[in-house]
Amino acid sequence: MIFQFGPAARVAARDPGIPRTLCALLTAGVLAGCADGPVGWMTERVETPTVFADGVVSSNQRDYDITFSADGSEAFFTRRGRRGPPQLYTTRFEGGEWSEPAPAAFTGEGDEGAFVAPDGSLLFSSDRMEPDQFDRSDNVWVTRRDAEGWSEPVPLGGEVNQPFTEVDDMELGAEMGPSLTPEGSLLYATRSDPNWGWDIYVAEPDETGVFLDRRPLRLNTYGDETNPTMSPDGRFLIYQQYGDVRGHGAQDLFAAERTEYGWSDPWPLPLPVNSHANDGWPSFSPDGSLFFWASDRDGGGGAYDVYYVSTDLLDLEGR
Repeated sequence: MIFQFGPAARVAARDPGIPRTLCALLTAGVLAGCADGPVGWMTERVETPTVFADGVVSSNQRDYDITFSADGSEAFFTRRGRRGPPQLYTTRFEGGEWSEPAPAAFTGEGDEGAFVAPDGSLLFSSDRMEPDQFDRSDNVWVTRRDAEGWSEPVPLGGEVNQPFTEVDDMELGAEMGPSLTPEGSLLYATRSDPNWGWDIYVAEPDETGVFLDRRPLRLNTYGDETNPTMSPDGRFLIYQQYGDVRGHGAQDLFAAERTEYGWSDPWPLPLPVNSHANDGWPSFSPDGSLFFWASDRDGGGGAYDVYYVSTDLLDLEGR
């Protein structure tokens, strides 16, 4: 299956990490989704980290990694019980509130980390068995929706998903946390080397939309970098970092700015977005006005809850 994102996905790569050239506003599909203005919840001003949709999206289970449709009327997120594998859930904003979440029609056990693409397709990670595969390994999958509903998910073609291997009791070839840059490049995390842990990779679409030329970003360290996402304007990369001495907890959110010379040196997001607990799984509202992440800090209802805050409080512009 060829996975295409339209004209925005085929911008040529010029930067060694991620292309600098930005399309005006992704695709016509995004423009159409925003034509009637933002859905009501996106007009909120959120001054302090706040549990998102408390008791609905954020429950007494592990809730994390939220993503939204282009018009903000639908959300997908990962929910995982205190025991058992994760699944993808969906909810809609109707009548001024979020509906009771339900498992997505296409999801199964072991699915997590969804990302809504500009054309409405949905990328996610799953350890479901690929065709002709004999060992389970997390890979990137894709499903599309039409008038009849969601298609049967298929593994993403190209060079992103790598064969499962095991070196020194370390399972390699796991690809997780997919997201797209505004110009259509694919970002994801993979455990590719027992000495380097998890790193963030980028892959570029060819003329047919298949992702090739996979390579690590230059901001990777000896630690673990996972769950990348970019601000909707394409300037800032936010990702999850484990065990960095510059952070505030064991797991923190870091940012880097894309410049004409490549990536800036990363820095940790400020308190109280980061905390002395664990913080990760970043994302933005479709219009970029709100920033989302998951945390197991005190004050939530579960092991992890989805939090949000107005994006300008991240002070990205002030760096």
